[in-house]
This record gives sequence, structure tokens and C-alpha cells, in this order.
Amino acid sequence: MSEDVTGGTVQAGEAPAVAEKTDSQVEHMIPKRRFDEVNTKLKTLEAKLAEYEAQQMTEAQRLQAQAQAAQQQAQTAQQRLRQALAEAAIAKAAAKEGVNPELLARLVEPEFDDEGQPVNVEAAVQRVLNAYPQLKPQPVVAATNPGRTSKLTMDDVRKMKPDEINARWAEVQAALAGN
Repeated sequence: MSEDVTGGTVQAGEAPAVAEKTDSQVEHMIPKRRFDEVNTKLKTLEAKLAEYEAQQMTEAQRLQAQAQAAQQQAQTAQQRLRQALAEAAIAKAAAKEGVNPELLARLVEPEFDDEGQPVNVEAAVQRVLNAYPQLKPQPVVAATNPGRTSKLTMDDVRKMKPDEINARWAEVQAALAGN
């Protein structure tokens, strides 16, 4: 009987299960139990690393989505600001012309400079008013008729002072003739 490399015994006539190894090879060999333990730990750590990378990727994607949402909100706010500035400029020009500002805001297309400020609004308002002159307010005609006066009665004449009678002598004569 002889001893094989693994420490087991070999019967006469049997071939050794493991070929003979040199001393340096035996030193570098790892027991199967230790190999399985390390291999299991390696697989666990690789799975945790993949999970961590997935979480980090998800975090990066979440941050990217937040950045896009913030950018959209900023653009929306900038558009609203531009619109408000344009409406204010149109309202100012409309007040100058005496026109309904809401109506002009629908008809005037303002231009904006590089900083988002409306420009040439008054010129645009003038173009609209020239195209639609009916938008301008029409002059108001006095509702009273100055040629028509109320007739005096004899009671009115009796209550009048002499200077009032003299000032309205034609009316007083008509009142006296009417009696």
C-alpha cells in the first residue's frame, strides 16, 4: 500500500485517483469546501454590485427626469412671463388709444427681443387699428338738445326775481301769452 497525494491510501494494483503533484502544486491547492465558500461569496457580492449599479442607474435616471421636468417648468414660466409682459405692453398702448385691451391682445402679435421683452407693440397696435378702424372709440354726441327748453308756467314767473324775468324775457312773454 502506498499513499497518494491527497493523503488517501491506494491498494496494490489500483491506479492512483490523482496524479502525483509536486510540492509547489500541493501548496497552491485550495480545499473544495473553501473554494465553494469563496465562490458563493463572490456570486453574492457580484449580485449586490449589480443591484447597486442598477440602483445608481435608476438614481441617475431619476435625477435626469427631475432635471428635464425642472427645465420644462422653467420654459413654461418664461413663456408665461413673456405673455404677461406682452399683455401689459398691449394694455398700455390700448389705454393710450382708448381701445379694449383684451380685444387688442387677441389681435396684436408682439415681437420679443433677445431678453424676452416685447418690442414694437405700439406699432403693432397702430397696424391693427389702421386695419380695423371700427375698433377706435367713436366721439360721443351730446345727448341733450340745446334748442329745446322747458316752458315756463305762470307759477314759475311769479316765483322769479325781476333780473331773472329780464334774463328770460322771451320765455316769460310766451308764458303770459299762453294764459
